[in-house]
Amino acid sequence: MNDQTREERRSALDEFASASLGDPSTYVPATMAQSFEVIAAQPVAVHRDEGLVLNRLRTLAQAAGSDWYYRFPVKNRKENRTDWIEGPSIKLANDLSRLYGNCAVDCRAQDLGDFWLFHARFVDLESGYSLVRPFQQRKSAAKIGGTDDERRLDIGFQIGASKAIRNVVVNALQTFADFAFEEAKGALIDRIGKDLENYRQRTIQRVGAYVDIERVERVIGRPRADWLATDVAKIIAMAKAVSDGMATWNETFPPQDGEQAEDETGEGTTSDGAAQTLDDFAEGSGAGSNSNPQEVAGTGSSASDNAPSSLAEDIFETVGRRMAAAPTEAAVHEIWEQMELDAYFDGDKKGRDKAWKIASKRLEEIRKAGQ
Repeated sequence: MNDQTREERRSALDEFASASLGDPSTYVPATMAQSFEVIAAQPVAVHRDEGLVLNRLRTLAQAAGSDWYYRFPVKNRKENRTDWIEGPSIKLANDLSRLYGNCAVDCRAQDLGDFWLFHARFVDLESGYSLVRPFQQRKSAAKIGGTDDERRLDIGFQIGASKAIRNVVVNALQTFADFAFEEAKGALIDRIGKDLENYRQRTIQRVGAYVDIERVERVIGRPRADWLATDVAKIIAMAKAVSDGMATWNETFPPQDGEQAEDETGEGTTSDGAAQTLDDFAEGSGAGSNSNPQEVAGTGSSASDNAPSSLAEDIFETVGRRMAAAPTEAAVHEIWEQMELDAYFDGDKKGRDKAWKIASKRLEEIRKAGQ
């Protein structure tokens, strides 16, 4: 190696080290020196048994249930309708890669100004198969963190990393991920099927406290007496979306012309402002299990005293009501995450800023009360 080549290498190394020791919030773009290493098939002590992996996924899905998948509505402004988005969660991806075994998941990030570009990689150590998928995350995606810009950046970064990892795992192990996703969704249906009449009557009683059951029958397409386990599970999932603040009763089960729209003030949030789980709703637990579900928690007034002027409650009214019920700063942040507001307002900066002003106002009230 001649002196010129050695000097060029030393200069390149110094330049790389200088960039790496700069601002911790700045990520050096990927270079050949930072690229993923090539991993060939590796010898393993215990070889993978795909049948055993599927059996373990089936067993764990019974306990995971709705934790393994997400389902929330997004407003299709072009078609003036609500579309449902669903898919496997990061929890499913983490459990899947652990149960699949003999694999590795890596994630690299590049700072490109207004957004991060993540490159997540999945490697099957037994076969040597490798998959890399990019994911772009806007730095403005996270509004949680109050006025602490650095904390919001941290949260936004973690959101992007989780999504990148989830995407690469479920794409690399698509068959296993689809199986786990369907098993998790089917877990609730199985539980309902084993006690169908009890679940059916309980659902009629609880949902009937908010809307006329005839409206539910129109959406489902069957009279209440003929509801199947899948129908009951679908109604519970819809009610879960309402309790999460992602929809309203009138949007979910719309009234016909001439029918009176129901009030939207009492849907199932718990005393700390957190939404009920699917199982909580199905079992009749949480705030919605009060003897008078129409009573507004913490006010002592009936729901009819606070009926909204519009047919379907505005999303900002839902945000305001839930934030007003949050007793702590942590509860405010939890409500923001549970309502999937970052996803709901995706691409709508004006809407996201308006929702965050509501949350920020509640955070300020809580801080002043604690002084």
